[in-house]
Amino acid sequence: MYEKQMDEPNKNTPNTNTPNTTQIDEHRKNEICTADVVVIGAGIAGVEVARQMIKAGKTVLLLEADTRVGGRLRTHRLPDGTCFDLGGQWIGPPDQMPRINALITEFGLTIFNQVDSGRMDMTAHRLESMDRLTRTEWEWFQAKLGVLADQVNELNPSLTPGASKLDSISVEEWKRRNLSSEYLQHVFDQIVRTEYTIEPKDVSMLHFLHGLKTCGGLEAMFSSEGGSHTHRVVEGFQTLVERMVLELGDSIRLGCQVYDIFHSATGIKVVAEGMVVTAQRVVVAVPPNQAQRIDFSPVLPRRRMWLIQRLEMGSVIKCFAIYDQPFWRGRPVEPVDPDDLIFDHTLDSSSHDEKHPALVAFIGGSDAVYWSDQTFEARKKAVLEGLSRVFGREALYPRRYFDHDWLTEPYIGGGYNCYAPPGVMTAGYEEIDEPIGRIHFAGTETAQYYEGYIEGALESADRAAREVIAALEQDTEQNQS
Repeated sequence: MYEKQMDEPNKNTPNTNTPNTTQIDEHRKNEICTADVVVIGAGIAGVEVARQMIKAGKTVLLLEADTRVGGRLRTHRLPDGTCFDLGGQWIGPPDQMPRINALITEFGLTIFNQVDSGRMDMTAHRLESMDRLTRTEWEWFQAKLGVLADQVNELNPSLTPGASKLDSISVEEWKRRNLSSEYLQHVFDQIVRTEYTIEPKDVSMLHFLHGLKTCGGLEAMFSSEGGSHTHRVVEGFQTLVERMVLELGDSIRLGCQVYDIFHSATGIKVVAEGMVVTAQRVVVAVPPNQAQRIDFSPVLPRRRMWLIQRLEMGSVIKCFAIYDQPFWRGRPVEPVDPDDLIFDHTLDSSSHDEKHPALVAFIGGSDAVYWSDQTFEARKKAVLEGLSRVFGREALYPRRYFDHDWLTEPYIGGGYNCYAPPGVMTAGYEEIDEPIGRIHFAGTETAQYYEGYIEGALESADRAAREVIAALEQDTEQNQS
């Protein structure tokens, strides 16, 4: 995270020294541990799995490569304690996202409503300014998307009618075949970059439809009234994870990157920075693009390794500008060509008490990759100039500006989640959450619903915990018989 007034650039770099799987280096033998279960990754999914292990009376050790907990939940605190979420920031109501809402209540955090001052990106402006003929085409296009999404098999996308054809083409290809208006093509591109942080040419059409089906559709993804952008948390979502971790006591190790997982029919051995752990089961709760950095011995089935290697993380930079007054509220969006802006959309991100009126802007897809290589000052200048074109000259003069480039996170490598290029959804994607022997998997990418959301991460944690507890009980019964 970058903020000129108070922060230095993230200097963490990935550790590329992968050990030989046939030998454990001496410097990693400092700590020898045993546990029923090892959990890898202290994002909210991994922490929740560890909590459930303890509740079930199992011994657990949670290993995290980074020096903080939270994963893709990261909170920035101003000097007065006000929190801004650099990662996951919004949730839907309890009837849509029961798990995250229940945790917020359990740990005494406070939710507040997202300010609905209008969706302030250029997509909304373009949709509102359509002529009648263009709007008719857009409504037809949306209806066709809805019909296709309704047919998707959530549990096994490869069983979706026409799955092979839908998976063989990118969203870009499908868009060009079904939208004749260049104007609408640009609108749709912006929607894809906004919600998936990728370019339409890079993602499978079947994966896109699967997301629509399992996350409530386009309208729910965008909506701040009963959709996935309804509520925020006063204390920030990383605070939630930090409170959850307190229940783990000394069962967590930070700065402990996992290098090797040796697995057999009788047990697990995990080799990490400074330690070796033997266990009955292991839960890998890191994004697929990070799981492939672990050496498994014996190697995982080739079909699963191919799947993990093909799933790629999106790209996003999240930018905050804090002002003295929320001057943008009630002000019409200026008719600016979105292609002249480096960000895809903006939202009102003011603090709950209105002491810090703020705008948040998202740079996604190939633009995020480009601006990740530029200086902080150049990026700040471009973002503020873009905001000024949309909202007026007041936007040039924030009280405070900071951003977070998720591509620089060494143990995440992007955001919001991994996506499937063409050809992956029908080649084993349904197996992404299935255990392999004593190895189990969690994380939002393995969720059946709300993949890419906090709720999805928690769903995956519930499922992985059930699997592990049942397997341990079965092992006990077999040993006693």
